[in-house]
Amino acid sequence: MTAARPPRPRPAYRGSAAAGGAIRGRFTLTELPGVTVAGGPGRGARRRNRTAAAAAARTLARAGRGQYGGRLELRVTGPPPRPAAVVRAARRAVTAALRHPPAP
Repeated sequence: MTAARPPRPRPAYRGSAAAGGAIRGRFTLTELPGVTVAGGPGRGARRRNRTAAAAAARTLARAGRGQYGGRLELRVTGPPPRPAAVVRAARRAVTAALRHPPAP
């Protein structure tokens, strides 16, 4: 009879928020078309910014505001986020900006 192997150690993270890391987005709506992204430096920043810009533009279009644009600011804490987390943060930021537009 052989001894059972000990269980493998589990990673310190699960899902898209890794080891206490998070990604937060803030969207400022403008009347100029196009979405610009300001994201911090880090591994995969260019891809993350392109993914976030596309997700923000799609969210604007689905809301019937495709003629507008804006500036999306991303703040990432912890390890690089997964693309799904970036898309989710961009959608939430745009939705919140559309729900609560700035006062004129």
